[in-house]
Amino acid sequence: MANILLDKSHKPLLKAASQLGNWLLSLDALSEDDKQAVRAVQKAVDKLPKLNDGTLAMYGFSLEQGDETNGLVRGWDVSLEYFANDAERQGGLELFSSYIPIPETMDAAVLALKKQYEVYFHWPVGDICNLVKAEQARQWMDAVADPERLRQAGQRLRIEIVFGDYYGEVELA
Repeated sequence: MANILLDKSHKPLLKAASQLGNWLLSLDALSEDDKQAVRAVQKAVDKLPKLNDGTLAMYGFSLEQGDETNGLVRGWDVSLEYFANDAERQGGLELFSSYIPIPETMDAAVLALKKQYEVYFHWPVGDICNLVKAEQARQWMDAVADPERLRQAGQRLRIEIVFGDYYGEVELA
């Protein structure tokens, strides 16, 4: 078992990460296997700062518009990963949001939006404590507190869930 160094200022983020799982569990489109995996991810989040060897746990959602040639994908995710004997897979805890224009672009206005909307928090396994900017934490917590509020007409909602060998994906029009 490993540890992630957290402090009390991180507790609201962890609570929001677990509550995102509650929202996912409220969706009728999830199968019973999906829901079981969500509960397992929540349990791993709630157990922090302890992290078991062999943990591969993630859930999140994205709001997608357009298609594979022209569109936008915005996502919010919770990820836990730790494999003691694999240096490539000791990710620890990650909470993040993404803003992905399709096709990729270097347009300054789009890159400014990307910078505005993306946040990334990482707590590696060990004794490194992540500095979390309060404004960015609030931005991520507000988004995952009510994901439906972010959804606009014409956007698809995609849910992804990983726990161990289980992978679930649900898309809602």
